[in-house]
Amino acid sequence: RKGGLSSRGKRFLAQLVYGTVRHKMLADHVLASRVHQSLGDLPAPILAILRMGVFQALFCNQVTFPSMVHTSVDLAKKRGHAGTAKLVNAVLNRAPQSFEQVDLPDRESSFADFLSIRYSTPRWIVDRWIAEFGAADAERICAASAEEAQHTVRVNTLKTDREALIKTLAKAEIGAVPCAEVPDAVIVIDGGGLARTKAHQNGLFYVQDPASMLPSALLEPQAGERILDLCAAPGGKATHIAQLIGNNGFVVANDIHPEKFALIHENAEKLGVSCIHCVASEGASPPFRAVFDRVLVDAPCTGFGTLRRHPEIKYRARPEEPARLAAEQTRLLRAAIHLCKNGGVVVYSVCTFTPEETMGVLDGVRGSESIELEDGPEWLDPWKIHQGTYRVLPGGGPLDGYFLTRLRKRS
Repeated sequence: RKGGLSSRGKRFLAQLVYGTVRHKMLADHVLASRVHQSLGDLPAPILAILRMGVFQALFCNQVTFPSMVHTSVDLAKKRGHAGTAKLVNAVLNRAPQSFEQVDLPDRESSFADFLSIRYSTPRWIVDRWIAEFGAADAERICAASAEEAQHTVRVNTLKTDREALIKTLAKAEIGAVPCAEVPDAVIVIDGGGLARTKAHQNGLFYVQDPASMLPSALLEPQAGERILDLCAAPGGKATHIAQLIGNNGFVVANDIHPEKFALIHENAEKLGVSCIHCVASEGASPPFRAVFDRVLVDAPCTGFGTLRRHPEIKYRARPEEPARLAAEQTRLLRAAIHLCKNGGVVVYSVCTFTPEETMGVLDGVRGSESIELEDGPEWLDPWKIHQGTYRVLPGGGPLDGYFLTRLRKRS
């Protein structure tokens, strides 16, 4: 916003930032054999410039190799000195321009190392995925998680329908097509300027991954019901629920962070949603009695299903986090069950697929709570793994990774 960049320039800057983070381990692997000192000893701006250079050389077809080197050297002069500029020039002039020139670990003898470096995924995560899904699926998940995510939006059916929205975006010179897997989703072919369109300003759509539309669909909210979204911020699922009931009902958006309510209110007003009421409380001990017809628990998680959109997660995550988060998720799910009326529906969802945070949480409550698994709409069946239980793995289309299950509370 401050740089005065064109729309094209902004898109390239976003590609450069996210792409460099997404492929950081691969870039460091390339640089380690070309820099005659520890990468950690380099000034942070110089290391960032070198990583950006490698990313451009391998992934940005719109940037010529000489232009990449020239721009990187100019940046090094501004962010360093003549010596660091010479270093950047020497290193990047010897950078590979194709994957055939990258000396990757041997695929046959060191498969886990190969996946870790090629797709910039920490080794402990790769080891988990190989153990849980097998070599072929682990590679598919690694490859999909290292891709750039497609732009997708949710049609606001309170104001328009999918076909009409696609035509409206076409008039703004933005190409879009229906998402075959999810009824309310649209894939935007060219996302440039999407936020500045009148369609966005008028609330005709909400930017959202198709997978995160599945929990609200699995909940199957009905008009006139009292519905709780236990972990609601920033409000995407709460506004989707309101949309599905046609604004005819009472939706409580609960979250532990009240500072996020302004965004929920802003989104609701833009979308024409009028039945959402925000409450600030800790999800595992909210100030309610069991009065809700349906409860959604989209719990905080490791987020491994969203690495395309949030590549920094894989570097911050630690091996002990799935178990730690599973304990909190179990508390939230138990609270949701207690808040749901007898005969009501609870949906538990997370944007990850670790065993601890998915089937582990579900198994942890099934033995002690009066619930039964229940199937949702038939169009969700492509992701069904057990009765009432669904999993989306990265690499199976435009959706992020997700796990969700639907429970009916018994009397």
